Amino acid sequence: MKLFPFLGKKKYPLTVPQNQHSMTRRDIEHSVLDILGRLRRSGFQAHLVGGCVRDILLGKKPKDFDIVTNARPQQIKRLFRRCFLIGRRFRLAHVYISHDRFVEVATFRAAVDPEQVPPEGARFAANNVYGTIDEDALRRDFTVNGLYYNSADGSIIDYGGGLEDLRKKTLRSIGDPAQRFREDPVRIIRAARFCAQLGFSLSKRDHRAAIECAPLITQANAHRMLEELYKILRCGASAGTFVNLKKFGILKNWLPEIDPDRAPDLLARLAVVDRMRSEGKEIPVAVLLSALLYDLFDEAMGAKRGFQESFTMLHQRFTELVMRLRIPRKEWDSISNLVARQSSLERIPDPRKGKGFEKRFIRNAHFWNTLMFFEVRADAAGSHEAELKYWKERAARAREQEGGRPREEAGRPRKPRRRHRPQGSKPANQQN
Repeated sequence: MKLFPFLGKKKYPLTVPQNQHSMTRRDIEHSVLDILGRLRRSGFQAHLVGGCVRDILLGKKPKDFDIVTNARPQQIKRLFRRCFLIGRRFRLAHVYISHDRFVEVATFRAAVDPEQVPPEGARFAANNVYGTIDEDALRRDFTVNGLYYNSADGSIIDYGGGLEDLRKKTLRSIGDPAQRFREDPVRIIRAARFCAQLGFSLSKRDHRAAIECAPLITQANAHRMLEELYKILRCGASAGTFVNLKKFGILKNWLPEIDPDRAPDLLARLAVVDRMRSEGKEIPVAVLLSALLYDLFDEAMGAKRGFQESFTMLHQRFTELVMRLRIPRKEWDSISNLVARQSSLERIPDPRKGKGFEKRFIRNAHFWNTLMFFEVRADAAGSHEAELKYWKERAARAREQEGGRPREEAGRPRKPRRRHRPQGSKPANQQN
């Protein structure tokens, strides 16, 4: 049976009525429907767009919902009590539906980007930041992300063949892929991730353009690239994404130290991380980055060394890499600690001599990250089963005795935290 039997005529934009597609209001959270309804009752258009529409049509549960409207940010803010505006160049509204969850509501964007307009045209650009739904569709990256669900009548508006590409399991850029990748080479990374997550293939034109534009990734903002790296490691398809990144020519320009073909355990570790994420486990950033970079660290450490020697060597050898990737100092310190402590988990302490070390080791603040990463390594390599079982049992026993997670230096009183609330502070975005 065809996924979308109505796709005989291809005249875009294509409006597909509610009775000819599988997405219904039952697929949308009630709080999201409330936001859509309030916008409509106030005289505005309100559509769902992007990954939520794509995932529902593919039979998947969406992680979040994004709304677009012709209402301006200040108009949106006046409609919702718990609404906060973010962004400078383009204002977005975060409408909170619980104490820690929000729905992003954006105004339709025009085709003109203020940063691409010379100063003498700044006024023209400012007047055209907000546009129509037709203009907004042209700014989307891939056709499968350019599908709009009209909350007024339940129809889906397809501006570039996204429904057909969903049927073919093809990822295709909206517009000329070479131009889109030159405008923003980070789109190639997103393409690699989407293909791995969805089980899609990149179109032939996009594939050629990705390889051609891959060297441009060196010009991308380093902080933005770090966020993309976090998204990959958290997406549940990191192993496949890194295979695609190499195929598209990105990896050698972005992370030349990493090569899945020369590090056979890398993909196995990432596959374990992906499985843990699919099971709903939260994995600290330090563990994620260690799973990616461990082959470099292990090769540099060589023969098994003590903790202090390994810790010092890691800081000396990889400072340049850490600075280039913009890894925060706190995360790098955690990575160095958990990697340098791996050798301690690879053996079971002598019961006659190791009790003191064992207690101190488990009470250390980095122990739980160390143990989680050891579990990733052991699972990936199919080794150290006895050692992993031993340390898990000892950790569980220590947790029961402490009445919670063991603390570093449990007998030392902690300094009270200073409560500082910046003036005008707002809830932080906890992005998945």
